[in-house]
Amino acid sequence: MSAKTPSLSTQAVQSTFWAYASFASGKLLVFVSTIILARLLVPESFGLMAICLIAIQYLDILNAAGVGSAVIQRRDKIEEAANAAIVIGTISGVLLFGVAWIAAPGLAAFFGEDDVTDLFRALAIVIPISAIGTVPSALIQRSLRFKAKFVPDIGRSLAKGSLSVVLAWQGFGVWSLVYGQIAGEIVATVVMLMLARWRPTLKFDWAVTRQVLRFGSHIIGVGITGALFANVDYLLIGRMLGAAALGYYTMAYRIPELVIRNTNFVIARVAFPVLSHIQADISRLRHVYGTMLRYVAIFAFPAGVGIALIASPFVHVFFTAQWDRSIPVMQLVAISLSISAVGHLPGIIYKAIDRPEILNQLSMLKLIVTVVVLWFTIRWGISGVAAGQVGLSVMFVILDSVVVARVLGFAGRRMFEAVLPALVATAVMGACVGGLVVLADPQGVAGLALLISLAVCVYSGALLLVSRETLLHARTVLRSAMARA
Repeated sequence: MSAKTPSLSTQAVQSTFWAYASFASGKLLVFVSTIILARLLVPESFGLMAICLIAIQYLDILNAAGVGSAVIQRRDKIEEAANAAIVIGTISGVLLFGVAWIAAPGLAAFFGEDDVTDLFRALAIVIPISAIGTVPSALIQRSLRFKAKFVPDIGRSLAKGSLSVVLAWQGFGVWSLVYGQIAGEIVATVVMLMLARWRPTLKFDWAVTRQVLRFGSHIIGVGITGALFANVDYLLIGRMLGAAALGYYTMAYRIPELVIRNTNFVIARVAFPVLSHIQADISRLRHVYGTMLRYVAIFAFPAGVGIALIASPFVHVFFTAQWDRSIPVMQLVAISLSISAVGHLPGIIYKAIDRPEILNQLSMLKLIVTVVVLWFTIRWGISGVAAGQVGLSVMFVILDSVVVARVLGFAGRRMFEAVLPALVATAVMGACVGGLVVLADPQGVAGLALLISLAVCVYSGALLLVSRETLLHARTVLRSAMARA
């Protein structure tokens, strides 16, 4: 019987596969709509929307007071925790909508964009809407039912993308993005409630409620600091370089974010409940952490280098020459995100073992360093900011490796061994494809297809040579995951 039960690390990879398949399906629809919208809207429209979304993100961290993570992390009295979370979330969602309405003129004044006031007030309705779906989403993640995420993720993206495109075609400008965002959140929340198979009850426990709030308060601190850390580049560019520059920078982020950063997001959704289940078993934590680290590197390293190599033909084919300023930024951002991907997992470890204060302290330190570095590099424009992000990624991965080694007993040597196969295979791929770019500079659809095909073939072959067992294990796990569909 036990022989038929997959190991936790295998279950984690399988869950990640389904979570990413769900997430990527929705993001693929967003990508298609982005290609169309890039031809219908000007860069300023994307910049204005980015300003509003940055502010929404900060308020959304306060939304539900971090209690979604508290529900996932709990091992007992789940019903009481869920009931407490839905009450807290509903109240906070309504209050934060009011805060957003009042703060909108100040946000517009900060960025020097008067249109932001009305745009932000309209967009803020997504805060109470998303609060309603916090607990159902947390319960789905806690039970590792990631196949159930297919429908809400696709529904959100389909509603958001299709409505935005139709309205942009009709001349609604930046408002097409706002209305699309609201429609997508409504659809996702409704579907999530239907799939969660959970309804609130009157079963409350004040001790559990206090515990949920305590854990959630740490997550809020981590979230706010993390959001400032993640968006300080957007804030500086929007404030100092204007909405147009922010529009170019935002577009440059679209593909690296879609392929790499969203993978980190998916892995975090899977890893947190998986690691929380074994929070008391340090030996198993090390093993599962090492497995996840290996697979993150296998995907993130070639993805980052590959995107950097195909950025020029990609932008010309899909976004048109209007977006040429985004090309060097996209290249640098892709490298930055591929490096930082391996430093994303330690933070999940700290939350899983109920040590979110470590993550909070590290996030504060990273925020300070990031502000200083990007404040200096912004003098070279959006490309300077992107270059600063590469340096920060290297610095922070080293820092995260040192800290997790002390907390988990996971030596730096083991981390290096986990990422080495991907590092070597990516270097081989980069040399081959980079040589072709320098010698021939392929452009157009044919050139893009040639570069992607060569990159996939060379990387797969190199990985097969340097770590055949890793590639074969990945294939086995993916087949097992698909067989369990």
